[in-house]
Amino acid sequence: MNVKQLGAQTYVVESPVNVGIYVLNDKDVCLIDTGNSKDFGKKIAKLLEEHNWNLKYIINTHSHADHIGGNAYLQGKYHCEIYAERTESYFINNPLLEPSLMYGAMPIKGLYSSFLMAKPSICYDISNLQVDGLKIINLSGHSFGLIGVVTSDNVIFTGDAYTSQRILEKYAIQYTYDVDGFLKTLDFLEKTEYAYYVPSHGEVERDIKNTLRINRETTLEIEKEVLDILEYKNTFSELLNELAKKYHINLTLEQYHIIGTTIKSLLTKLSDDGIIEVAIKDANLWIDKK
Repeated sequence: MNVKQLGAQTYVVESPVNVGIYVLNDKDVCLIDTGNSKDFGKKIAKLLEEHNWNLKYIINTHSHADHIGGNAYLQGKYHCEIYAERTESYFINNPLLEPSLMYGAMPIKGLYSSFLMAKPSICYDISNLQVDGLKIINLSGHSFGLIGVVTSDNVIFTGDAYTSQRILEKYAIQYTYDVDGFLKTLDFLEKTEYAYYVPSHGEVERDIKNTLRINRETTLEIEKEVLDILEYKNTFSELLNELAKKYHINLTLEQYHIIGTTIKSLLTKLSDDGIIEVAIKDANLWIDKK
């Protein structure tokens, strides 16, 4: 794992899911996310031991499994406290909530996967944590209560508030719980001036305006594609199938629910904007352009 120092007290472990390290004092540190698995948690523990660091806190930017996968192992080893936004903390304590949210009921067997469910860990509401040198900001959109963590070195860890251009070129349709909220978060971040921006998926950057532009344009392109498809297809299943073909997505059971959530969120935005109407016809979710 490549560890890069971004400030006097701020480090990033560069990996497929970037992990932040904030040095609290001579011995204690706070992690920002823990990667996607127990094995990754073990690698983090080895790194901490090499630096003679004790893990005091973990802050999770949100509750998705690839960000909390090391929680249970690290909490068991260090007896550290874990914090996240209040709603996200419920999901971290009860990981079954994640596939339940997507499925809308007790999840079907194929959704009980490490991709969607990490092992539970004891997590508390971030509003109960006060750490000198750290500031928590709301970056919701991708998930219920996604937070950003700003360090005293003017470095911000943004979680999945946006994604790198490299990843968007490969996976254009990203999971998004609230598309309108996601776009508002992009607008917010565009007005900020931090020394470094650290996304969970992508490269550390000093200036993210171009990356934010690409995220916004990609989202609006998908929205336009949805409206174009609605000229000749009207059911949600048809819409999802056409988008999967357009973006070369293999709709496994997991991907059906992940991508489907994003498209439903787009439909919510379009409905709120007065562009479409949604109804049930012949037991199908039916979408008409106004």
